[in-house]
Amino acid sequence: MPNDIFLSLIMITKDNEKDIDRCLRSVQGFVDEIILIDTGSTDKTKEIAEKYTYKIYDFKWTNSFSDAKNYALKWAKGKWILNLDADESISLKDHDKIKKIISNASMNVFGFSLIQRNYTSSIGKFGWVSSKDDSYRESSIATGYVPRRIVRLFRKDSRISFEGAVHDSAEKSILRENKDIEETDIPIHHYGMLNRDNKERTRMYINMELNNLREDDFFQRYQLGCQLHSLGELDEARGWIDKSLAINPKFHLAWLEKGTIYLEKGDIKGALSSLKEAESLGKHEMIYGHLGIAYAQNNDFNNAIEYFRKAIKLNPRNADFYFNLGLALDSANRKTEAGLAFKRAIELNQEYKKLVKIE
Repeated sequence: MPNDIFLSLIMITKDNEKDIDRCLRSVQGFVDEIILIDTGSTDKTKEIAEKYTYKIYDFKWTNSFSDAKNYALKWAKGKWILNLDADESISLKDHDKIKKIISNASMNVFGFSLIQRNYTSSIGKFGWVSSKDDSYRESSIATGYVPRRIVRLFRKDSRISFEGAVHDSAEKSILRENKDIEETDIPIHHYGMLNRDNKERTRMYINMELNNLREDDFFQRYQLGCQLHSLGELDEARGWIDKSLAINPKFHLAWLEKGTIYLEKGDIKGALSSLKEAESLGKHEMIYGHLGIAYAQNNDFNNAIEYFRKAIKLNPRNADFYFNLGLALDSANRKTEAGLAFKRAIELNQEYKKLVKIE
């Protein structure tokens, strides 16, 4: 009998009873099969999942997400794989779009990157984008999101597997086979930043990375630095960023992270040095935004204004940039311009109403 399964969803779960129904409901009637690998749930996760699939398999946790996902691939029968987490969803309006791109993919295209929208209403999140006037109803859950490009849709092929204990991806194996990955504007809606305290989970991820440290992997060391930074462990974070830069001194995001750490420590000279190095290596809205903050803290408001405007040019939907521009303009005694900047910040994120009063 020919295989009529075209698209398989794979998912790893553990105690996801609060989220899993939303996720599986979002792909019901869209994917041809659902493969769920459970790593030890003690709640109703599997019971809820049984409404959508009977293909539920237990897997003993090995401290590696890749191990669990590669086990899922062994069970999947589809020609294409869609990988989602339990706290994510796909919009109904994108079902046909996904089916169309994989149906029309050329033979050398083995994967597609989607945009993971990490929804949050918190001011100051790195790369935050306002969801005001957004066309997706899923975005109404928060005032904005932090976007991240990620490969979650790829061909089922014996040469393609997940790699990485924590930041797992099939991307490396696709590129190693000299196959193509095409970019799409299709979002994955991710709600995890809204409903949990991430500290315990972040510590778990750090320990997993340390137990699976790969030689000469500058990106893994960068990720460790970022995670430690998120926990407020600034000196240890900078140590791992320095280790990343020792392997790849031209990695602009590591210089950006180092500059951000210096900013939080109040070392403006160190911040400016690191951020200018980042600027020389790559064009990124947050490099400009953080340079604006560094110059403002150094009372150099003209340069601060220039860099905040550069940041806004790259991302005109980031409320933080407008708010910081307003502060710099106000400090430069340019009150009318400052008021306009504050007004736009509030339009993009109502949380700023608490911080500024517009006449």
